[in-house]
Parts: sequence; structure tokens; C-alpha cells
Amino acid sequence: MTSLNLEKKLVEDYVLESLTKKGWVYKKPEELSRDSLDEPLLISNLKQKINEINKDVELTEDDFKKVLSELQTAFSDQNGHKKILSFYKYGVPIKTEKERVVKYIQLFDYKNFTSNEFIVSNQFSFYGKEKIRLDIILFINGIPLVNIECKNPYSEKTTYFDAYKQIKRYEKTVQELYKYIQIGVGYAEKVRYFPIVPWLDDVKQELWRWEELKEEDAIFEMLSPFTLIDIVKNFIFMREFRGEITKVITRYMQYRAANKIYHRAVDYINGKTNKNKGLIWHWQGSGKTLTMIFAAHKLYFDLGKPTIMFIVDRRDLERNFLTN
Repeated sequence: MTSLNLEKKLVEDYVLESLTKKGWVYKKPEELSRDSLDEPLLISNLKQKINEINKDVELTEDDFKKVLSELQTAFSDQNGHKKILSFYKYGVPIKTEKERVVKYIQLFDYKNFTSNEFIVSNQFSFYGKEKIRLDIILFINGIPLVNIECKNPYSEKTTYFDAYKQIKRYEKTVQELYKYIQIGVGYAEKVRYFPIVPWLDDVKQELWRWEELKEEDAIFEMLSPFTLIDIVKNFIFMREFRGEITKVITRYMQYRAANKIYHRAVDYINGKTNKNKGLIWHWQGSGKTLTMIFAAHKLYFDLGKPTIMFIVDRRDLERNFLTN
């Protein structure tokens, strides 16, 4: 092993160690329960968690096959990505065998995040149009959600951008895997995350900040089990903007501000505080409109779909809401 490869492996090991400290369970590639190298899902893990999470529904083997079929037959185009993300957020609608009514089968437990299974693995091989091997992959309940590609931070020949381009290339050549994955991370001399959008040649890469942590450690706050599952439910969306369909993922200041709004409202409603308002400072271009939309979505679904009003004082802000 060359010194450059050794340094890259040390980076990969550091990422794995940091993730396990946050609550991820490490499994070697050969320990993963996979049906084949061209199947992205850990089907036995997914089946077990679906049965545990949906205890109020009497699910049969055929019911699980219906859920699995909905996932596997979703196309890897824009509509397929929209469909998969909807399944993640709201569940997979199927007509159950015994009750003969449509039920939304939940893939993740959003009420009790510790009930979910969080697995991290590395050197994950997958066969698509070409054989690839991912540096690091994160699964929740057997579903791959995050891909981290590492580069040697001390190399003058490679940067985090090479990791980003590598994931962008994988998106197109192994689409059956990346229709499930929502977030890519390039980890090198810089650390940047971005949404998985295979039909766009380029997407914006973001830096996650957290308190006084350096960027190489702040990303693990974003990828902690609680935060990641919160992001999947409330902070990542498909968006049509200026005729272009893309995927929006929260920036660090939007995530913190939206959750401040959420907790202030919930605590007031539950009588835990008499504070019923607040002021959030965002700089120009920081995504204030999306902050409000993220907060409204979380409040809407957690508080029984109340009426939420947005009050703006300029026409251009109104247009921003309509286009977002």
C-alpha cells in the first residue's frame, strides 16, 4: 500500500470511527445480508423493521412483497426519485390482504428514532452498468441513504471535488442504487454534502457548521442518526424552480432556525413556555423562504395539519413562496 493510499484509508477509518461514536453500527461488507450484488436493499433487515414499525397493521408475506415491489419498480428518473422520497416521508400505500383497505406502510419510525436500525459499512460493491465500490454507505432499516467518498486530504492531485465528481458519475452508471440514496458527501481537505440529483450535471455542495467544531467533524453532527432521520422527513424535498426540477436539502442555518421555530411553537402549545414569538436573523441569500417552509412542514405534520399562514410585506417575497 502506497503512502497516499494509506493516508486515504486512515481518513476512511476516521470517518467510520466517528460515525460509530454517533450511534451507527459498523458491519463489514461480507456481514451485510444481501440477496445479490445488484440489489441495493438489505431486504431481510427491511422486512424485519417494517413489521416492527407497523405493528398496528396485520401484514402478510404478500403485503411485504407489495411494499418491496413498489420500491424496486420505481424508475430512476425524476418521477421515480419523487416517488421514493414520498415513500420515505409518508409511507408506501398498499391494499392489505386481510383488511382489503389502503394502508400507508411506514419505512422509518419517525416517532421513536431509536427503533430504527442504523448500519454503516465500507467498501460496498454494487453491480450496475459497471461494478463500483463505495467507500462508505449508510443504511437506515436496510435502505441506503448516504454515500461518503473519501480522498486523501494531503494529496496535491485529488480534492473533495474529485469525490463529488465520482459520486456524480456513479449516479448515472448505477441508477438503481442512487434512486434510494439521498445525500452524497465528499470528504477530503474540505468536507461538503449535496443532494443526489442524477439528471443534473452539477449541484451545489454545502458546508455543515456546528458550534465550534471543525468542518471535518461537524459533518458527523449532520449524519448523527437523529438528525439524519429528521432531515429525511422534514428537510429534503423535490423542487421545480425556473423550469428545472431539482432536490433541495437543508443548509445548517436553515436546519437550526426551522427547529427553533418548531420547538417554540410546540412548547407554547403544550404550555411549557409563555413565549409565542421569536426573531431569526438570516443574511441575504441564506434561504429564508426555505427556512419557513421547512418549519411549516414539520409543524403541519406533527401537529395534526393545522392552518399555517405566511405573512410577507413585499411582492417579491410572495413570488418566492410561490416558486418554492
